[in-house]
Amino acid sequence: MDLEKAYQELNVSSREDLIFKLKELVIRACEVKDVKPEDVPTDVPFIGGPGPLKLDSLDAMEIAMDLRFTFGVELKNASTAAQAMQSFDSLADFVIQAPKVKK
Repeated sequence: MDLEKAYQELNVSSREDLIFKLKELVIRACEVKDVKPEDVPTDVPFIGGPGPLKLDSLDAMEIAMDLRFTFGVELKNASTAAQAMQSFDSLADFVIQAPKVKK
């Protein structure tokens, strides 16, 4: 996979930029107050994890909808969502590799 092309299609400049935008998306979609993207760990679960977000399965649905709208990727089932949302690292991998659908 050509990462430069994938980043261009996602309208990001790098993996770090993608992860930052994913953190912004999650904070916005889940209406998290008083947490900045830079305060969120990249490598820990953000659904039910130890980080500052304190998100649950309903939040995961909001995130899935925003992922489709923003990046054109679809979490087709609970298994895929659970795997993709293990951390922001795994979510970035999913967004880069997932086939794009119409937004």
